[in-house]
Amino acid sequence: PSMRPSTAPVLAVAFAALASTAAPAFAQTMLAVRTGASIATMAYEPEPPGIEIGSRRGIAVGVSVTHYLAENIGIRLGGAFVPKGAEASRQGETDVLKINYVELSPLVDIRVVRAGGDREVSLDLLVGPTLSFKRACENEPPGGGAARRCEDLDLKIASVDVGATVGAGFQVQIVRDPFVALSVETRYTHGFRQVQTDTEESQARNRAYSIQAGISVPIG
Repeated sequence: PSMRPSTAPVLAVAFAALASTAAPAFAQTMLAVRTGASIATMAYEPEPPGIEIGSRRGIAVGVSVTHYLAENIGIRLGGAFVPKGAEASRQGETDVLKINYVELSPLVDIRVVRAGGDREVSLDLLVGPTLSFKRACENEPPGGGAARRCEDLDLKIASVDVGATVGAGFQVQIVRDPFVALSVETRYTHGFRQVQTDTEESQARNRAYSIQAGISVPIG
């Protein structure tokens, strides 16, 4: 089965907002569309004997709307497609557990630096909860064999994960009128739930890093 969930709803929202009239400055509400690299793994406690747990790499894509309640504090509502999972190596062979999520995150955005002049610039810190819904799950065996669904392999993966996200990013104006800014940020998401429930001897929780870039425009 395809592991690429449709991004049409995300793109539709993004393009509709980008087409709207926007004020040429850092407005009270900002729309951002970003994509970039994701590095994920699963933390097992204790680690399974004889198995080395590695990371899975992929591409994350998301959209967010940030409303600033004051000049330096805002609330960001974001949605994203995020690949998670891990690699497991044993006796020289490696298989990959691929778990794809749709992730929702209401984050507090603290703007620690804001500079005007010819180009508006801001530096932001992010923190808040994250709610992830499993979209698809499959296991890719060693040697490039055909991937199989987790359900077919009796791998029990929780359908919902709960975690916390911290991050930092910046925006720099690249177009004056209409106002468009380059948006770059890095995040770390720490899962709290045991997501692989078929392992009785250990607890497995998601861990994920990402670095993403995109464009940000004022709306409303």
